[in-house]
Amino acid sequence: MIKYINNKIVKISALMLSIVVLSVSCDDFLDQQPISEIGPKNFWKNNTDAASGVAAIYDGMQATYGDQYFLWGEFRADNFIQSSAASATQNLSELVLQNLSDGNNSALRWNNLYNMINRANQAIKNIPNITAYDKNLLAEAYALRAFAYFDAVRVWGSVPLFIEPTEGTQGIQKPRTDGTTIMNEVIIPDMLKAEQLMSNFSSDFRFSKASILCMQAEVYMWLKDYAKAKKAIDKMIALGEHSLVKTVKDWENLFYNNLQVAAVPDGQGKIQVGPELIFSIRYDLGEERDNPGQTFANRSGIMGLFFAGIPSFYISPVLERKWQDKFPIDSLGWVTKYPGVAPAVNKTVTYTDENGQLKDSLAPVYGDWRYFSCREGGYQSFGSRGIGEARMQKWNQTNYNRNYDDTDIVIYRYAGMLLLLAEAENQLGNSSVALNLVNQVRAARQLPLVKSAEFGATIDAREDYILEERQLELLGEGKRWWDLRRTDKALEVLNPILDTIVGATQLTNERLLFPVFIDHLIENPLLEQNSGY
Repeated sequence: MIKYINNKIVKISALMLSIVVLSVSCDDFLDQQPISEIGPKNFWKNNTDAASGVAAIYDGMQATYGDQYFLWGEFRADNFIQSSAASATQNLSELVLQNLSDGNNSALRWNNLYNMINRANQAIKNIPNITAYDKNLLAEAYALRAFAYFDAVRVWGSVPLFIEPTEGTQGIQKPRTDGTTIMNEVIIPDMLKAEQLMSNFSSDFRFSKASILCMQAEVYMWLKDYAKAKKAIDKMIALGEHSLVKTVKDWENLFYNNLQVAAVPDGQGKIQVGPELIFSIRYDLGEERDNPGQTFANRSGIMGLFFAGIPSFYISPVLERKWQDKFPIDSLGWVTKYPGVAPAVNKTVTYTDENGQLKDSLAPVYGDWRYFSCREGGYQSFGSRGIGEARMQKWNQTNYNRNYDDTDIVIYRYAGMLLLLAEAENQLGNSSVALNLVNQVRAARQLPLVKSAEFGATIDAREDYILEERQLELLGEGKRWWDLRRTDKALEVLNPILDTIVGATQLTNERLLFPVFIDHLIENPLLEQNSGY
């Protein structure tokens, strides 16, 4: 994953740091065999060792977030529904139907997350003992631990807290620590230390100054500390490392990963580049597996979740109708709502001229081109899939073996941060600044600008508007559920929708958290289940 570190060194360090994985049974621990004669006392000797140790944390991050990034942040929101083919497993169905059970191992098992945290703890403990240690490496370790615990708190509310490496079975059973304590004593101090230590302004696949500031902004927005969130994003923008893309092609290339196969004869392979990408989790087919015995170790879950041959999810009809209402896809609706504004995209249409000859012509594509870029079939064949029966094609437009899915997971993107800043500015009473930020993104997308009257007359109305802009821009990027959670709108938005879906369960405040996995409760009698489960 990190090109300049020898893969064999990464492999050794990853295995050495993984000899103990938290939250498995004592019997499992006793079955573990030493992988390498290298131990912590003999390993953390120089910056080469430190670099390998930090690379091992990123390996742990790959394994943790391949699926769970989306299971946690995407499918409990209003972006997707269960497919009509009913091919979703019970675990996946529980997410969209809001009837999560404590046996949902796909979404609830936290072994990989704690493995990542343990590796970060190793680095945080040992790097400062290296002579002339690289401060950037220590900053990355702090950032990675903060990132992992922030998700743990958002998902479960409170979790067992480990800030020292676990190198044996002693002390692995702990009760849950309150999420507020973890936030104040670990997450916030870690992310501030990371910023202080970090000197690299930008890095696509590693934590840098820019991505650390993005994480700070998300944490402060979660805490409703809008002034600090604004400060963090302003500092990120001031670095001058990132900008909005301005064309349809460049926007699509931020996500594009299509092999050249029969279904996509013009497939260009993996692109996923552009100045908007601040931090992504990198997947590389040429990289040695962190857990070679696991079929999908260090592989992305994007294709399998969004564009599998027999899909589990379709784009929500509620979302599709919202998108069409905001940006009409018929000429009359578009011209009525946006007079004098030409659509950004044209399509080729064939017609018969007066001599009976077939001719090609360009015709405007009305609507938001992002809608067609995300929707299966695109604008060239819109209608072949009915509303609520289209897969998501933002990254992939063909189905292939997940073992070859190297699609990067975008964590922080410049457009998303501008819209998050718009939220903060709105909450701080700076409505004109918030509107300008929304229109920066609209202008880059060649879409009609938002007028003040349309934006809303109150803070709450404007917040709703900004959240919708984020929903459309960031569809499928694991942000929507967290947006609804931190703004306290999950019940308001989702319960009317759930009321129309057979088998769905109404949300309650208690069930906004995920349950603790039943196996973890059995393994650790000090744990207690979340209320509501």
